[in-house]
Amino acid sequence: MPKRILILCEAIAPPAFSPRVLTLAQYLQDQGWQCTILTEECEQQAFDTAICPIYQMPAYHKLLADKLCYGKDKALYRYAVEKLDMQRYDLIFCSSYYYFPLLAAQKLAKHYHLPLVVDLRDIAEQWGKESYFTRRLTPWKGLDYCIGKLYERKQLRMRNRVLRYAKAVTSVSPWHRQLLAQYNTNTQLIFNGYDEQVFVPKDVQTEVFQIAYLGKLYSTKLRDPRLLFAALKELLAEGQIAENELRVLFHIDEKAKEPLTELATEYQISPVVDIQGYIPRAEIVSVMHLSSILLVLTTKSTEEGTHGIMGTKFFENMGVEKPVLCVRSDEECLAQVISETHAGLAATEVEQVKAFVMEKYLEWKKNGFTRQTARNKAMFTRQRQAEQFKEVFEAVTRTSSTSRTSHTSSTSTTSTTSTTSTTITQ
Repeated sequence: MPKRILILCEAIAPPAFSPRVLTLAQYLQDQGWQCTILTEECEQQAFDTAICPIYQMPAYHKLLADKLCYGKDKALYRYAVEKLDMQRYDLIFCSSYYYFPLLAAQKLAKHYHLPLVVDLRDIAEQWGKESYFTRRLTPWKGLDYCIGKLYERKQLRMRNRVLRYAKAVTSVSPWHRQLLAQYNTNTQLIFNGYDEQVFVPKDVQTEVFQIAYLGKLYSTKLRDPRLLFAALKELLAEGQIAENELRVLFHIDEKAKEPLTELATEYQISPVVDIQGYIPRAEIVSVMHLSSILLVLTTKSTEEGTHGIMGTKFFENMGVEKPVLCVRSDEECLAQVISETHAGLAATEVEQVKAFVMEKYLEWKKNGFTRQTARNKAMFTRQRQAEQFKEVFEAVTRTSSTSRTSHTSSTSTTSTTSTTSTTITQ
């Protein structure tokens, strides 16, 4: 039976515009469900607001209040109470990048006696000692690290309380699922994915052999292109690839441009490297079609390092059926999926990269384009994800309805027994 669901998420912002949330809302609406999205206002509104009603709380700028006492979550809770008829919903779903708006979702679920499902797309533990939230908080690195760790510990305690309260939890990789299951045994794996109506294969003949990366870089330590740069330096020096036929294109965040430029200079491949900013989402697929290899940048998973990171870009690359080159291999979840799907190569050595690049270069020389069809790629579509989420929601609402019915029956029986007992006594 169709349900009414309130979806909470952080600001629907570029470059991705929350495809996991928006595709889910569209799918559920098409299935007859009624969805409402509750989020924070974003300056750029380049997403389809016709999918379902979207309520956007004015942007919250009180950083200190948020860090000390969850000010943004509390503001979103008040905004929901003021703007929405909470009695009409059957379930609350919260999809979060780390922490916000988990607390707001729990407060709403608890106050209005609604089941809560939590989806964590990223978690602090995945970064190891390179935690994203322990950087750039103060001008002093040592103090910055200490403050960041204290803040992170506080947020993790809150997050774990919410996870224990939730009726179900979902996340994006086997590693995430295993870690989060210690806080909620009903934790399920729903991979990131691609929209099969957008990321479609198309063979386009090109005049250059293009290797492309589109997305956030964060840091060259966490998303490390060195293995590729080293391989290209050797291939160019050996004359196996002509410099005028090779282009390495990056569309990345502004902060990453300088370190990446320095790295290209260090490896003496600057003439073939083209570093640009983000492009509109509508233009991304055409760039992918013009590319002969699509990059996924990561680094090796270690005991104290990163774990379980499986970004959306890999799945979108798979969708357009271009060879995927993952450097450096995480030697964990991502490498396993790349191997099982035959989507490309998760490389650990320069010689592996050289061989892979040369194989695709020769294919491009012959055909003018490359193509690599992954096995079972339909398992990773956004539509398949939405089906999985729907199954979780139906199970949770079914269980919650049964519990409420049992509670009502129990209360009714207790009331009847109490009345009968009184009558007998009299």
